[in-house]
Amino acid sequence: MAIQNFKVAYSLTGLSYIDLTNVVSISANLGRRAQLDQYNASTAQVVLRYPTGYASPITALVTGTYINIYNASSRAVFLGRISNVEVKYGLPYVGGVGNADYVTLSVESAFAQLGRLQGLNYSMITDTMTNQMTYGFSETGLRMYWSQIAGGIGASGPQMAATTISDTWGDWVNRCATTTNARMQDAAGEAITLFSPFSLPTSTINFSDTANDATNQVYDQIEFESLADNFYTQVTVSPESFGSQTKLKSGAVKPYRTLQTNTLNANTGQAADYADYLLSNYQTPKFAIGSISCLSEAQNAFRLDRIGTNAGVPQMIGVSCTVTFRGTVYSTIIEGVSVTATPEGSRYTYYLSGADLNAYLLLDNATFGRLDFNKLGY
Repeated sequence: MAIQNFKVAYSLTGLSYIDLTNVVSISANLGRRAQLDQYNASTAQVVLRYPTGYASPITALVTGTYINIYNASSRAVFLGRISNVEVKYGLPYVGGVGNADYVTLSVESAFAQLGRLQGLNYSMITDTMTNQMTYGFSETGLRMYWSQIAGGIGASGPQMAATTISDTWGDWVNRCATTTNARMQDAAGEAITLFSPFSLPTSTINFSDTANDATNQVYDQIEFESLADNFYTQVTVSPESFGSQTKLKSGAVKPYRTLQTNTLNANTGQAADYADYLLSNYQTPKFAIGSISCLSEAQNAFRLDRIGTNAGVPQMIGVSCTVTFRGTVYSTIIEGVSVTATPEGSRYTYYLSGADLNAYLLLDNATFGRLDFNKLGY
C-alpha cells in the first residue's frame, strides 16, 4: 500500500517555510474540468486542529501568506497564498487548550491576483506572445511566461494583436489562452505559464484498469462523457481588431450549435485558420473519457504525483498520457487535477480530454502525427 505523507508549510516571504502540525485534511483543485472551459484560479483548502491557537495563535496565518502543500518526497501539490482563514472554536476549553478548535485555510494560485488586478486601460502593443507577457509582468509585478518547444510555431509564440486592457489582467490572460489554444499552469509559485498546444509532453507513466506497476497506475473510477460543449456545427471567431470569421459545417441545418469565441488574433487569416481548426475539432459528437480517479493506497508503486514529470502536480496540466480500459487504449490530455487527503488516505482525480479533441499535427508523434487525422496548424 502506497500510503502518502503530505505536509503543509507557510512562509511570509516565499523563501523559508515552516511546517504546520495537526493537519486533518487537504484538498486541491488545479486546472480546468473541460477543454473549452475558461480558466479560473486554482484553489486549495487545508484543515488543521488548532488546540493552542486561541491562546497562542500563529500570527502568520493571514491573507497573503504563502502556503506550500507537498508530500514527503518533496513533490509539489500546490503552492499559493492564503485567501481566507476561518477558525471554529469548540468546547471544552481548559488550561489554554481547545482540543475541538479547528482552523481552515483557503488558498489560491497566482492567477487569482491577476483576476483582481484591473488593467486600467493599459495599451498592449502588437507583438509576440512572449514579449506581451514581458510587458504584462512590468505592469503587474507577476511573472508570466509562454512555453513553446522547438519545431512548433516559434519560441516567441504567435504574433498577438494590440488591445486595450479595460477589464482585469486575468481576463487578458484568458483571452491569450483562448487565442493560442493554450493551457495554463498557475499553482507552482508566483507565476503564470501558458503552454502551447504543440508542447504536449508525453508521460511514460500511464493508467490502467488492470496493470499496477511503476509505469501503470491503477484507477478505480472512470467516467465517459458526451459534453454539449464539445459539439458545434458553426464556429465564429471574433478577433478584437479585425472582422469576425464564421465557419459552418457542411450539411448543417438550423438551428446551428454555435461556438463563439473572442480572440486577440493578429489578422483575419489567423482568425479564419483558427475557426477552421475549431470546426474540424468539434463538428462531430464525441463520447470520451472525462475523468479517472485513483486511490493512492491501491498503487503497488506510487507514481500518481509524477505523471509526465518529476516536479509534481502543477506541472501535469497539458501532459499526454494513455488510459487502458477493458482492453482498449485511449490517448488523452490532462486538463485538470484534484487531490484530496486525510490521515486515512488520499485520492488523485484527473480530468481529461481525448486526443481526437486535440487534432493538431505533431511530426514524429505516434498519436498526433497521423496525416488526414491531424491538422498542421492554425
